[in-house]
Amino acid sequence: MESVTSLQSIKHPLLPYRIALVLASPLLLGYTLWRTARDGGTIYLKQRLGLQLPVLKGPLWTHCASVGEVNAAMPLLKALRARHPDVPLLVTTNTPTGRQVLLQHMLQGARHAFLPLDFGACVTRFMDSTRPRCALIMETELWPNLYRQCAARDIPLVLINARLSDRTATAPVLMRRAYRYALAGVGAILARSASDADKFKDLGAPRARIETLGNLKFARPYDEDQTARTADPVGRPYWLAASTHHDEELRIARVWRRLSEHNHLLVIAPRHPERRTEILRQLRPLGLKIAVRSRGDAVHSATRIYLADTLGELTVFMTHASLVLMGGSLIERGGHNLLEPARLGKAVLVGRHMHHFAEETQSLLAAEAIMMVRNDHELAYALERLLTDDELRTALGGRAAAFIAKQADIVETYLARLEPLCDLLAYGRAN
Repeated sequence: MESVTSLQSIKHPLLPYRIALVLASPLLLGYTLWRTARDGGTIYLKQRLGLQLPVLKGPLWTHCASVGEVNAAMPLLKALRARHPDVPLLVTTNTPTGRQVLLQHMLQGARHAFLPLDFGACVTRFMDSTRPRCALIMETELWPNLYRQCAARDIPLVLINARLSDRTATAPVLMRRAYRYALAGVGAILARSASDADKFKDLGAPRARIETLGNLKFARPYDEDQTARTADPVGRPYWLAASTHHDEELRIARVWRRLSEHNHLLVIAPRHPERRTEILRQLRPLGLKIAVRSRGDAVHSATRIYLADTLGELTVFMTHASLVLMGGSLIERGGHNLLEPARLGKAVLVGRHMHHFAEETQSLLAAEAIMMVRNDHELAYALERLLTDDELRTALGGRAAAFIAKQADIVETYLARLEPLCDLLAYGRAN
């Protein structure tokens, strides 16, 4: 592995990355403008360019790319808020939907901003305005210009629940050199698994700063008891297809139509609720009675599908579902977080495309705590079995909850490491 000194001897180690960034700038700016018009508003555009940012003094800054990272970080942030109430919090996201979910969590005293694009001037304006004392970066976000500015300003930067995407790990040599140079200045890399830690080592990150702490997504939600008391949003037995993507809703509905009539209702909660018009257009020819939550449609005995096209209610729908199918797994999307329904003791079905959660999926399969289906025929068979066999459904969910319970202390593990890394005890004396 190259040392920090030898990395500094390389002429312009970030030059290939910066050239690639300039070449990609028309696409980046075009997407930013499109997202501004769709759901971000002018504040999204300005803050992505490093403008109109909150003026802060020494916050603990946590970056969460989008919805999944916000939800994964929230148990840690709420526990941190309870233990260190004097620590000012700043949470950044890349997406407006991430911001919406953050606001729904009502994290007391936290400020939000959109993370600027990784252009030098944008990052400089962000750092000058927010002046963080410590930076926590969730999961896969690796922005070389941002990382190097943290190092230059002596801001401790810690990767939490850290993992590397296959795209980053197998990037061209010059890009990997830029990533390695950026990682040379991090304070710690707290990996979610041994295999993720090995990927960082292979990339050339400082080995002495890499630790395997475990997966924050195993953490019990800080406000889990309050969620459990939330009223049933439907009023009749249902099973849930959660975080579905294009093509999945139609496939699932076709399978559901072929099954014999059940007392259960199918609730579809799409990953992107704004797709409601597209989904309804696809499902209409099936002739199934559909109710839509955003329209306030009532659920009647003849209703076969309920489209839950709202944000922030997925956990509530999971809480009261008889079983949960995790979307993004029937297509080559890579799946979504299956740990939440497993924690709730639900029978969980996944498709074969779970590469974004490969380790979690394999662990739960080994514990006989979830079921995997490889095609629509197997999905129909699994649904028929689980919806007609209460004992099987209960046993599957019980094993899932027991497996997650063994990992319940993960938040305490992370807090114990972050307190010295970010000098959290000093915040009360300095503010």
